Amino acid sequence: MVFILLAFVACQPSDPGAQTASPLTLALDDPQVVWQNETLGIRTGIEFVPSMAVSEALSHGVAVTLVVETRIHPWRGWLASQQQTRNHRFEIRYLPLSEHYQLTALKTGITATYPRLRLLLADLSEARWLDTHLSADKLGDKVWQVQARVAIDKERMPAPMQVSVWTDEQWQTTSSWWTWEVSSADGQGMGRDD
Repeated sequence: MVFILLAFVACQPSDPGAQTASPLTLALDDPQVVWQNETLGIRTGIEFVPSMAVSEALSHGVAVTLVVETRIHPWRGWLASQQQTRNHRFEIRYLPLSEHYQLTALKTGITATYPRLRLLLADLSEARWLDTHLSADKLGDKVWQVQARVAIDKERMPAPMQVSVWTDEQWQTTSSWWTWEVSSADGQGMGRDD
């Protein structure tokens, strides 16, 4: 009996502070509104540093999906109307047989594979253009509000994990909205990227 108790004591970590969870970092990196082929988009990278819980989920084969949400709507003082949302999802997955990480842009289907997670995260932080569906002809004489933010798409997590990811602070990631106002008067001066 004493031997069994000692075995359990030996399995516990010697320093309780060693189990301290690293915080999750998820943010848009220097987002800018940019015109490309007569469509307004957000050029940004995604800064992502997974917490211990997210890293553990990845290492056990759980795909983690990041979603960059863009919103556009005509702006009338404090009132917003006709809001249109566009989501750009990026799936991160660990492939245990090849011991590689995979990044897939779900909208385009473009997939890249990396031997290390840090290389995937470095690629994710590179600026890319994400369209908002606001075209130059739709702009008209209205003032439009453009917003963007990034979060972990918790609804795409496996069903058994969904309750825990909604309550566990290591999965709480929704960033605040970045907001711009765009009109035809200043639309031409916003760094076109044609």
